[in-house]
Amino acid sequence: MDRTLFSPAMIETFLSCKKAFDSAFVRDTENPKLANAHYLCKKFLLKAIAEINRGKITTVAQMQKYIGQNWPGDKFGPDNNEKVQEKHIESFRFIYRALTNYVSKPYKPKDGQIIGVNLKVRARVPHTKIYLEDTFDAIAWHKESKQLEFIDYHINPLKPFDLAWPKASFLVKHFLAERLHSRFPFQKLLFTFVQVQSESVTPNFVELDKNIVQLHWADLLKTINEMKASQNISYECKPSCKLCQLLDNSAVNETQEANHPLSRSA
Repeated sequence: MDRTLFSPAMIETFLSCKKAFDSAFVRDTENPKLANAHYLCKKFLLKAIAEINRGKITTVAQMQKYIGQNWPGDKFGPDNNEKVQEKHIESFRFIYRALTNYVSKPYKPKDGQIIGVNLKVRARVPHTKIYLEDTFDAIAWHKESKQLEFIDYHINPLKPFDLAWPKASFLVKHFLAERLHSRFPFQKLLFTFVQVQSESVTPNFVELDKNIVQLHWADLLKTINEMKASQNISYECKPSCKLCQLLDNSAVNETQEANHPLSRSA
């Protein structure tokens, strides 16, 4: 792991469970163990939506062809496993319905233009050797209102959160937005979370006060410095930790069945 480069996923994993962070991002970076059905579906969904946002897929027929040619069926596991087969079919049906619905009713920023799709942005924190990086599903520019909009696509409903205590992902995105300020002199940042379901597309809009970002920025840097110093530390965790269970090969199948997002009601 490059000890100077950090992403929101790394930071939030470290804050949730230091042992899981160590397993996922430090000691086993070449063999990630989280490639379950949810991960595969989310990854495929984002790739397909990126093609829609680029204007390469505009009709249901084109989307059906794209799904048929690119669906990662071989990555779900052995065909002779009945549970794997069942999960594969369930996942395929969900993604098929969700994407054919989305291509007919895509999220379009009001009075805005998509300026970036699946865009990776990296920036160095001033006066440090720390680099922060994130990939934006889509970015829209509202020229008239001078507003920059970060669009994030997801499957599950958003969990409740307190904007007075923003997650690391908000703080990092807010920081990286400054890299785009010279090209797009925004006065306001808007975070849009688009939930893509089989029969609906639901956007949720969030604005984050710049003063709140500044208030929590020092704590974020403190956490990152702690992460940098953690490579020679061996962490222990509670047996009931879900993140650790997901990172244990023997527990993946059991936890998938209980926590699979495609089988839960929205």
